[in-house]
Amino acid sequence: MSKMSEMGKQGKIGVGIVLAIAGLYFFSYFQRVAVPGSIFNDIQSEFLMTASEVTKLSAIYLFLYAAMQPFAGYMADRWGGIKVVLVSGVLFVIGSTLFPLACGKWGLYGSRALVGLGSSTMYLCMVKETDHYFSSKNFAPVFGLLCVLGSCGGLVGTRPFRMLVEHIGWRHSCMAVAVATGVVLILAWLIMRQVEREVPVKSNAHLFHSVVGVFKNKLNYPILGTIPLCFGIYFSIQATIGPKFLQDFCGLSSLASSNFTFAMMLSMLTVMLFSGLVSKQLGSRRKGFLVFNSVATMVAMLTIVLGIVFKLPPAIFLCAFVLSAAAAGCTPVNAAFMKELNPPGNVAVSIGIFNTVTYAMVALMAQGVGQVLDHFKASAVVVNKVMVYPPAAYLALFGILLGVSIWAFTMSLYSRETHGLNINGK
Repeated sequence: MSKMSEMGKQGKIGVGIVLAIAGLYFFSYFQRVAVPGSIFNDIQSEFLMTASEVTKLSAIYLFLYAAMQPFAGYMADRWGGIKVVLVSGVLFVIGSTLFPLACGKWGLYGSRALVGLGSSTMYLCMVKETDHYFSSKNFAPVFGLLCVLGSCGGLVGTRPFRMLVEHIGWRHSCMAVAVATGVVLILAWLIMRQVEREVPVKSNAHLFHSVVGVFKNKLNYPILGTIPLCFGIYFSIQATIGPKFLQDFCGLSSLASSNFTFAMMLSMLTVMLFSGLVSKQLGSRRKGFLVFNSVATMVAMLTIVLGIVFKLPPAIFLCAFVLSAAAAGCTPVNAAFMKELNPPGNVAVSIGIFNTVTYAMVALMAQGVGQVLDHFKASAVVVNKVMVYPPAAYLALFGILLGVSIWAFTMSLYSRETHGLNINGK
């Protein structure tokens, strides 16, 4: 009886641990979406920055996030997620606090670097602890629920955050978020300190050999050639250029455009919540979700291009935005897919490499968006210290993204179904 009670206690602590990490992931996702997406014009007008200088706030965060993924995955595989996420959480809180205190663009860039470093471990630590406490058949549904809870931070980073900015300004709003993040970190520490021993080490392989093993596995290539491109497109719309496009091309206000990104987050979260369950009911099939991801993204980009050419109403762009976000909601299934294509001891490292490629692509796209708009700077109109770019700029931008989505669709067709089984369990 005492053994059963101890198992029940450890199970409750395990649930508490994954929920605590999901809480930190909530604020990590908030930072990705809210900055600079929801405060693009506020930053640009106050610091007199160009579009590419503002989008660097996304690029810095994402490049560092991407670069840290193999190391974060290795640390999580080697030492477990608890210690790793607590240490990185401190960096995250410091960066979040310094951002609204910045006096110039270099202060903004430096604080965003700390935020990127601090948030880089949270997703993978959540993967590792979920894999440790829950069975393989329940991984995708449980992880999907945790992703939904964490990704709600992105939802808050759209309209709710914009409404707060409208009332108290972007600096006070960001500081309030930093304080809330600190409170959650303290709560996470109080929960995690109850664990009597760390998660057992499952892999003693060196980081280099673990990383090389992922790239030598050709089964990974279709996923690495599909998801980073599709998610990069979605993220560019959600967190970098979507609100700006709606304000410039459709003439919407900052608050009205945030309704579109709010709808995107709702769409993504809905699909994320049910995708793991649907996959399980379909015999743990994975490939169909990958193909859907690329097809939905391709159709969304084509819709936006046609909407610009024919000057269609904003509702058309809302449909395209929501479709792109729905594709991004397959994240839990994609994580399970990657996990099943690689050896069990490399769970966090393999998904870490997947995240590295994904967020490196996101960062490149974020910076590329700024470069494309800057190319049309001569034909832009300055209104209240904010540049309003011509339709040609956005037609060129989304035309490029359409081409990228076509390539992603082609790559998705070469993926190999796993049916929920590890097909490379060396």
